[in-house]
Amino acid sequence: MMQIMLTWSRDADVHVRRLASEGVRIRLPWAKKLTVALERFEEFRALLTNLKDDPSRFVQKSVGNNLNDLFKEAPDKAVAIVRDWEAKPCSKATQWIIRHGSRSPKSKAP
Repeated sequence: MMQIMLTWSRDADVHVRRLASEGVRIRLPWAKKLTVALERFEEFRALLTNLKDDPSRFVQKSVGNNLNDLFKEAPDKAVAIVRDWEAKPCSKATQWIIRHGSRSPKSKAP
């Protein structure tokens, strides 16, 4: 399924890209906790990285929520993603996602 989500993260349709992000969320408020992001972290990181510069705020919000969930479950992994993204020049979309993903008290982006 992760391979399908990775493909969807590059789709032209904003709703398909949003689905790719939401489909791997760790802590959806209305669903059972998913651990695929932790179990298949490199694919999860690749999916979020594919979406980090998405022009749609609809997708950006989902990616930020994903990052926020990761900060709560595995802060070291969330920090690794943020550091990797910040190692290169960040788009405004990526900067917004990092701020949105770091909004919880447990979230401390570098």
